[in-house]
Amino acid sequence: PDIVSETSYSTQVDPSLFEKRFLKRVRDLGEGHFGKVELCRYDPEGDNTGELVAVKSLKPGTGGTHISDLNKEIQILRNLYHDNIVKYKGICAEDGGSGIKLIMEYLPSGSLKEYLPRNVNKINLKQQLQYAIQIAKGMAYLGSCQYVHRDLAARNVLVENEHRVKIGDFGLTKAIETDKEYYTVKDDLDSPVFWYAPECLLHCKFYIASDVWSFGVTLYEILTYCNSKYSPMTVSTHCPPIVTH
Repeated sequence: PDIVSETSYSTQVDPSLFEKRFLKRVRDLGEGHFGKVELCRYDPEGDNTGELVAVKSLKPGTGGTHISDLNKEIQILRNLYHDNIVKYKGICAEDGGSGIKLIMEYLPSGSLKEYLPRNVNKINLKQQLQYAIQIAKGMAYLGSCQYVHRDLAARNVLVENEHRVKIGDFGLTKAIETDKEYYTVKDDLDSPVFWYAPECLLHCKFYIASDVWSFGVTLYEILTYCNSKYSPMTVSTHCPPIVTH
């Protein structure tokens, strides 16, 4: 169904529809080439006690293809229910559906890429492996729903608290048709290639199992506390060219 067409319902009827006038920006959380994520407070009462939420939107002037991609991301996330996947809260759209925004739960500790370097002396191996297990559970659920994430990395795993992490950022996620084993991506520019399996790089084919390769790279990030010196993007002279290139 068309996301935009659903915005005609009253927010009093559907709590997943947020009114733009009540979204109060607090600060930026992240930014990409075409979109950004902001921390906002949804404050209908105007007393600064409203819920903090993460709001993903496109930058002004972004083309129709990216609008369609955001709509697809909304469709995917709104149908996912798992303890280790970031929660969909709703959407915000004004002026007949232009400027649609994705509303998600806000996880104050940020991503594992930010959290682990700050807590090297606090997080031990047992906790690192617990994070890995939770990510694996979330990814197994995603695969059971016939989705391939395509962007699993520590930067896209959010920390709810020291005991729980959640997979986020489904902007590159694709649905694999029930009669297919993989999804073929065309013109896939600006991709996180250092997290991609060989078949993704060579043939642009993404299997559910391709995410397992990305999980392995993410596990490496976790075990190195996301230390920039050991980043997957740092080409080591000790790695065979077939791996690093």
